[in-house]
Amino acid sequence: MKMMLLLIGPTIMMYIGLYVIENVAATFMLFYGWLLGAPLLGKAFPKERMRLSKQGLLLGITSGGVFFIFIFGGMIWLHEYLLDVESLRELLVDWGFIGPAEILLVLVLLLLNPVLEEVYWRGYMFEKIRTKGSAANAIIVTAAFYTLYHVLTVMQLFEVAYTLVAVIPVLIAGLFWGYIRERTGSITATIIGHGLGDLGIVCVYWFIVR
Repeated sequence: MKMMLLLIGPTIMMYIGLYVIENVAATFMLFYGWLLGAPLLGKAFPKERMRLSKQGLLLGITSGGVFFIFIFGGMIWLHEYLLDVESLRELLVDWGFIGPAEILLVLVLLLLNPVLEEVYWRGYMFEKIRTKGSAANAIIVTAAFYTLYHVLTVMQLFEVAYTLVAVIPVLIAGLFWGYIRERTGSITATIIGHGLGDLGIVCVYWFIVR
């Protein structure tokens, strides 16, 4: 029961913030508060997983570069079909992402999000699942629940018919970062890859949506 709560917790926080409170600032506090608070309260913050080898650095940069090209390059090509840019602009204004808040959004995506998501999923949760089973199980389970709450955000940003198309790359990224975590024993490499992937999202926002 506790394990299921830890797996579903970030999705619950995201749902409460976006669909119940309907406030992005509250969503950020609930979501990132859970990602940081659960490992700290569980006294299992994965500090020992923060080391970085040359192999990890290469894997992180390479995977992040691939996801950056896929996200930004793909959206340059397909945004007319996948995004309702005008509606998305209106949504972001409604969410308050104008002026200084716009810069805050970029900083959260580039600095806070990749660190806390990787600490939680490929650090804290991966470790808990891996000690009780196989690497494949840890990779698949963490990737699946990592992807789950992205469905909630994607549904706000994309046409409903394209939700699955938009979420599949998230699942693939989660699986690959889980593989890197298992192979290198480090989450620093996955943080680098995740950060570069999020940079692709920021570029989509800055150069296509904004």
